[in-house]
Amino acid sequence: MLDFRFGSDEAYARLKLAELHDFAWETLRRNRDYWTDFRSQRARRSPVMSGQFRQRWGFLFAADPQKSFDRQTIFWAPEALPTVLTVGIASPKSVLRPYHFDLRKLAGADLRQAADGWHAVLRLGGMTHRLWLRELPTKRSSLMLELPLGADFDMQSRAADWLWSALNKQTLVRSRPTLSQQSRQRFTLVIRALDGHLEGNNYRAIAQVLFGTARVAERNWKTHDLRRRTIRLVQAGLSLMRGGYRTLLRGKRGPW
Repeated sequence: MLDFRFGSDEAYARLKLAELHDFAWETLRRNRDYWTDFRSQRARRSPVMSGQFRQRWGFLFAADPQKSFDRQTIFWAPEALPTVLTVGIASPKSVLRPYHFDLRKLAGADLRQAADGWHAVLRLGGMTHRLWLRELPTKRSSLMLELPLGADFDMQSRAADWLWSALNKQTLVRSRPTLSQQSRQRFTLVIRALDGHLEGNNYRAIAQVLFGTARVAERNWKTHDLRRRTIRLVQAGLSLMRGGYRTLLRGKRGPW
């Protein structure tokens, strides 16, 4: 496992720009079982994940646990991340005003092929957009987005709106999926508390790093409110790392 430098403020600076799916990855990459599966998958010398790996972790291609969310492209599987949009090829006669674009020539696009088709991650309009195409369209294909009516329709329709706005160079400030600074700080505390626990520190030592030695020493530690808060942070981090990160992918932020 990597040393995530629990006591270093600089080690967590990149999280100031993280979104929910980024925090999902940051908690998962601290999971020892994921490291083991990642090494086994890499030993297969295939960029495409086995079905078992995909089902267990929610990835199309193995993300490197040594790299943070902003140092690699992470291809979440559509069943794990509802904002992955399904792109189909429409009949030209069925589309009044067809939209054409070539993914292979789109700036900021990362395109890979998996067993179930093509998957693209686009960085447009200050956001990351994810697409799943069962077949790669030709240059003049008429494209359509498939938005099935179901539990994820709300998230998918917003993601479709963000993509359309980005393609047309429009801005939808109010509906962008941006975490508040307070939420980012809270998730950062969860990750730091988790790192402190994984390094073998007790709750008091973790609290001293997170909240300062002076605050921890104010009164009896066993009845200190920061003790209860630190325990909750560690438990939240462990829960996310062990599979709860999938709730973040579905837009749920948790009680912490």
